[in-house]
Amino acid sequence: MESSTNKGTELENRVFDLVSKMLNADNFFVPKKTSAIFKKKGYYSVKRGKNIVFDVTIETTLPGADKYSVLTIIECKNLNRSVTVDDIEELGSKINQIGEHNTKGIVITTHSFQESALSIAEKEGIGLVRLNSTNEIQWVNYRKDKNAKNLFENYAELTDKTYQKEPFICKIKEKRILNFADLLIEYSIIDCFNDSEEFIVIPFISDDKIDKIIRKLYNYGLYKNSSLDFEKLLPFLEERYQVKFHIDDVESDNCIGKIEFNPLCIKISKSARNDNNRWRFTVAHEIGHLILHSKFLKDRLLQKNDNDQTLLINFSQSKSNSDRLEIQANLFASNLLLPKDILLHRMNSIFIEYRIHRRQLYLDHQLANQREVFEILNKLSHEFQASVEAVKNRLIKLDLMIDKTDSSIKTFIRRF
Repeated sequence: MESSTNKGTELENRVFDLVSKMLNADNFFVPKKTSAIFKKKGYYSVKRGKNIVFDVTIETTLPGADKYSVLTIIECKNLNRSVTVDDIEELGSKINQIGEHNTKGIVITTHSFQESALSIAEKEGIGLVRLNSTNEIQWVNYRKDKNAKNLFENYAELTDKTYQKEPFICKIKEKRILNFADLLIEYSIIDCFNDSEEFIVIPFISDDKIDKIIRKLYNYGLYKNSSLDFEKLLPFLEERYQVKFHIDDVESDNCIGKIEFNPLCIKISKSARNDNNRWRFTVAHEIGHLILHSKFLKDRLLQKNDNDQTLLINFSQSKSNSDRLEIQANLFASNLLLPKDILLHRMNSIFIEYRIHRRQLYLDHQLANQREVFEILNKLSHEFQASVEAVKNRLIKLDLMIDKTDSSIKTFIRRF
């Protein structure tokens, strides 16, 4: 069994790494340029006659000052119980001993907070934070602006088991507030908040939900035979989503496509034109961000850029928020270019044509099977105007193909 000391150290390291990353990206509430972060640093207490050591501290110093102007203290509670009043009052007492007026206190836990702890933290101006397994921060309390009234009246919503599973901090009337920035926006304390995408909570979207969206688009007559017709699709989306498409309009070498949120527009690099299939997938990927993510990103990011790395089809599932964005957009793009219903119908005729009774393509190290699979993939690639790799991954996803090799699709292209 893991000791409480080891658990505490593990959380302290996680918090230090996360806050350091947020601070370096200028996504914390103190400025990066004038702040320094420390772990296990001591601060002198006159009452005790010795230093009090805190888990994580941030010293923010005004230009020309000899000593920090603001001290942010972060205490980590990796407990098998809720954080109590005693835990909050202990931190409050320590803050009073080393400098009450220029010191901000924050308690971070992997569990939850007792209702009474929420109440005393609000009065003491101590921030409370839950940290889940994916390092997503949910603020519970903060040093409030004078305009923010009754922010934390729904204590019951914050203390039960539901709160431990759901990424929200409170309810205002019937609206759930998912993060601290939304809370400030809701109470008009700030007008907008430009976040870093890795700190934005992106909800899970099922394959079935994406399939339903694609089916609706198909019913609008946006496909010509098997191929997605972009000449019809782009004007349709411009009218429906009030978005503008600027094709061949990105100059950066590190950006192939992007979606901007103010005003809402999608821009595609001219370099993507070098490969028609790559161009189509890039546009479809940005449309995925538009339909799946724009409502989550529009108030937090000025733009979302994509490059060769984020447009990789052979992605793997990740807990990272930024990776989750690309996984969903790539899945959407593959489904948009190769819709399930159309592909299933086409594969049915191919199985008949090639007399494949097992209803699956089988790729192994036998040359005859490799030739047959590559011929079919190449045929589908031309019909759907999608890359051979995209077709292969889509067939595997739909259980229409089994790949027993460890070779990339480029190896087979060179071979045949």
